[in-house]
Amino acid sequence: METEPKKIAEGLFRLPENDDPGGLIGSRCGACNAVSFPRRSLCPCCLERENVAETRLGREGTLYSFSINQMAPAGFTAPYVTGKVDLPEKVRIFAVITGVEPDESALSIGQAMELVFGPVAMDESGEPLWGYMFRPAAGAPGRGR
Repeated sequence: METEPKKIAEGLFRLPENDDPGGLIGSRCGACNAVSFPRRSLCPCCLERENVAETRLGREGTLYSFSINQMAPAGFTAPYVTGKVDLPEKVRIFAVITGVEPDESALSIGQAMELVFGPVAMDESGEPLWGYMFRPAAGAPGRGR
């Protein structure tokens, strides 16, 4: 049996396994129906504590903004792309953008994006740290294909 890859952070996502495609883990408030990411025990909208449950977020979204990063923190390699993706649950996710060259012409605001998992950085010992990323959705209109 294979060991699970080392995650960049616990509790943010579930990796794909068998028939489960994996996904981001958020929370939904039963009182006001607000969705949050990451998962919270207190609703940031109505401050409900008792009726907040874990929910899996959608795997597809729309690119809200992006940046080409020319400098990188430890474990990352520059240049690389980060962006914010709007999900159908009205949650905006900050993530590494993969599947494109680090060039402004490779992406366009409003472009369809899809959630993927893979190594996003390296730890102090050089082992890959797995995380969530977004990439341009297959077959979606937009530049960079």
